[in-house]
Amino acid sequence: MADNPEADIIVRGGGSGDGMAALLHGMIDIGMISRPLSPKEIGFATAKGIDLTQFELALDGVAIVVHRTNPLREIDVDQLRAIWSGDLSQWRELSGGPGEIQPLARAKGSGTEEVFAERVLKGQREGVAKELPTNEAIVAEVSAQPNAIGYTGLGALRNASDLVHVLAIRSQSSSVLPSADTVWSGSYPLTRALLLINPGTPSGLAASFIAYTGPAGQALVKRAGYVEIAAGEP
Repeated sequence: MADNPEADIIVRGGGSGDGMAALLHGMIDIGMISRPLSPKEIGFATAKGIDLTQFELALDGVAIVVHRTNPLREIDVDQLRAIWSGDLSQWRELSGGPGEIQPLARAKGSGTEEVFAERVLKGQREGVAKELPTNEAIVAEVSAQPNAIGYTGLGALRNASDLVHVLAIRSQSSSVLPSADTVWSGSYPLTRALLLINPGTPSGLAASFIAYTGPAGQALVKRAGYVEIAAGEP
């Protein structure tokens, strides 16, 4: 809008599910989602004769964060699943420290929650996590609670390097932190694309906005703490 004074763009949060529901019911021009389209959304669009088109805005990693005083530095997916299901509840079993683990989660309908549920929980039900409305709220809560652990997008961490520790995810061969390089290469296991969804071929202001978020807007993506999709080094 600064570069195009005639443009009037309103952005609202609420989660990927809310964005797609609003798009499919004709309430907005562009839906913003942080996970793939669901079969239900695709089926609804097909039934309504809506031809959904998608555009990559940025890349992101779902980061696992703990309090800055927590000595833990890496964790594996099985341990994460055990924490969020309630099977692993004491920090002494992981870091050797005292206290009960306090897992935090995004509310249902969040793309971040859906990525975590699909790749970490793998169908296992969350048992004990406290739900929070935004990724920034997860970071704020972890920074205030020494026994907390949560997950969040990289953009919510851009001003939080001294507030929380980001954990590496451990596999049999290596431990990987989320970074521009590891998200770009896909070596970080919780990498995802951030997408703009349009009903049909974009036109008018929607088309101009989507074009602006391409190569010309990738510097803004990087400034916001996410990973650019433009070709070349991240």
